[in-house]
Amino acid sequence: MTIDFESSTINDLKKLTSQQVENFNVRGYISPLEGLSEDETRSSRQYFDFLMGKMKSFNDNRNSYAIMGYHNRCRGIYDLALTPRFLDYVEDLLGPSFVMWSSHYFCKEGMDKKRVPWHQDATYWPIRPTRTVTIWLAIDDVTVKNSPMRFLPKSHTKGKIDWKKATGDVALQQEITDLTMYDAPVDNILKAGEISIHTSTLVHGSEPNTSGERRCGLALRYVPSSCGVKPGAESVLSNAIVCRGDAGSWKDNDRPQTDDLTRIHDAYIE
Repeated sequence: MTIDFESSTINDLKKLTSQQVENFNVRGYISPLEGLSEDETRSSRQYFDFLMGKMKSFNDNRNSYAIMGYHNRCRGIYDLALTPRFLDYVEDLLGPSFVMWSSHYFCKEGMDKKRVPWHQDATYWPIRPTRTVTIWLAIDDVTVKNSPMRFLPKSHTKGKIDWKKATGDVALQQEITDLTMYDAPVDNILKAGEISIHTSTLVHGSEPNTSGERRCGLALRYVPSSCGVKPGAESVLSNAIVCRGDAGSWKDNDRPQTDDLTRIHDAYIE
């Protein structure tokens, strides 16, 4: 099954406007959107600081990008994934039955030299069809100075785009180098608590954080429960959070009762 983009329909909308859905279809993203309240934003930042401190206490050389895939181990991430406003946005784009299958805190500390090369999420992931949408929640204010995520508008309609192995100090390993066919990059500027939404075929990335200000965001990835995975990746079906509607072939996991940050993968080890 190929990597491609399927437009969202505009009917029975809960939160998004028809213009916002149309912008998503044409540009591949929507930003900014109302996310958390002021109190919720403060709590989400305190919770991330708690998780980061807890992870570092293991003293196992994990870096600030390593809190990836812990949504069924950490109750706070599980709860954020089920934020009703988030689910209304997602339902407007994906329909009434969907799961949250992947999560990742992207935390660029001040003076972080790592860049996130231009890439498509879909070329990393086993989900098929490629209908994942990512809610990116700003834990901190995202400014032009502290390495905002950058989008290449309309690149999501190009199917699978050729990439090469990235070199240098990078947070991800794939890199799209031929950008001549795309519109100019757009900085995804957000206030803490706001969100953006982008599709898995949209080309995006970010530069090193040359400021002294941390830039952290939580990526929550949702897909219609009618979607599945490529052969050999069936374990992914057991690690989702069923959000709304029919679970399909995805396991419905219970809310975790603790915040377990025991090391579960070898990514982001310094």
